[in-house]
Amino acid sequence: MAVMKVFAGPPGTGKTWRAAREAVEILRPATPEAEIQRVHQELVQEGRIIWVTFHPSYSYEDFVEGFRPEETPSGNVVYSITPGPFLRACEAASSAVSANRFSIGQKLGPYRVTHIEAGGLVLESVVKRTDSVATEEDKPAQGFVDFWTLRRFAEHNLSASDFRLGGTKNARRQVVSRLTGLPTTEFTNASRHAAVYEALQAEGLPVKATEVVLVIDEINRADLSRVFGELITLLEFDKRQGASEERQVNLTYSGKPLSVPATLSIVGTMNTADKSLSTVDLALRRRFEFIMVPPNPELVAAAYGGLKVREMFTGMNRRLTALNGSENLIGHADYLEAKLEELRQREGYLADDAGRRAALAHTLRNKTLPFLIDLFRGELGLVRFVIGAELFDEDALADLSENLQVLGKLDAEPVLTPAKWWDPKSVAWDLQRFAARLGLPD
Repeated sequence: MAVMKVFAGPPGTGKTWRAAREAVEILRPATPEAEIQRVHQELVQEGRIIWVTFHPSYSYEDFVEGFRPEETPSGNVVYSITPGPFLRACEAASSAVSANRFSIGQKLGPYRVTHIEAGGLVLESVVKRTDSVATEEDKPAQGFVDFWTLRRFAEHNLSASDFRLGGTKNARRQVVSRLTGLPTTEFTNASRHAAVYEALQAEGLPVKATEVVLVIDEINRADLSRVFGELITLLEFDKRQGASEERQVNLTYSGKPLSVPATLSIVGTMNTADKSLSTVDLALRRRFEFIMVPPNPELVAAAYGGLKVREMFTGMNRRLTALNGSENLIGHADYLEAKLEELRQREGYLADDAGRRAALAHTLRNKTLPFLIDLFRGELGLVRFVIGAELFDEDALADLSENLQVLGKLDAEPVLTPAKWWDPKSVAWDLQRFAARLGLPD
């Protein structure tokens, strides 16, 4: 059954991993943990899991369909309507034939298969020339056959001949157009569709809906009203294909009718440090389940390099929660032992406790500290409260206070800078002092 979920939480809590795991669970339930990555890659290659990442300039034209430049064989540039990931996902979910049914190079009537994906095939005309030298004009014409159109034909028990309605067959074109919801222009040059349809009918293979998952990473970074447009209504389960209140819209550029398949799931991730849940478009919020993914201290190594890492991590997040609520906490990802080891090797720190402590200091200084400075908009007093006052050098400006008061200003704030003694790249790096600051495990 299709789902609509968004995994929301601070950065570094494993939201993208949870989304990938959810997609696999929808399509291949009960997949063993050790097989998740392999099965995920397999489903991506089949076109049944489609990934897209939103960003501030992402638009309806990127997501659904829009004009894109293409170079012709003669070198000219033309603009054609290109489907985006949402439309591809809808077409794949509306009707699909197993990728194993076709093979590259397979002949279907006067055509040959050149590309296979979950939503359809690319066919090229079989070249009949016997000359040893072929010119640019001899290149075979290619065309895409989408399974969605084949399914519309199969639902109404139409024959392959209904794909070949050129010439004076206007009356029949109107009938088929009315039944399928496709424009009459679809049937004047659809011999490739007819070839695939005939092959499926000959083997008794049904053209049926399949489950597809569209994964939207960073779903809240785009202007969601602009990206989804009129499609927001169609996402509701009772407005989908075959539902009690099925709805469809005509797409803005191609004019083709679209209804969202009942078998299409959408899984998203959302970074709450980037944008609060309260700022997400209300119409979209009503259509998704939001599952919070908080930091998990249990995943952080209790000790690393002989230091109390979990205790340090938990303490920082307790102070963050007290200051700023639970939406903008420090994620556990950077403090996983595997991540710290990966950083240690990448930065060239030694494979001993000294090197591990340097890797921990590196992560604290170059990942956590910048995150906190950005979170508190440079208010270093709050950063110092969270991460520890002793990690900063203070340059007092008391000598300026009297002059500032003459100007009607408050006393001078001290200048705070991260102390050099806990910078593992500095000659001032003090390993013993850093270890004493975090404490040794009991």
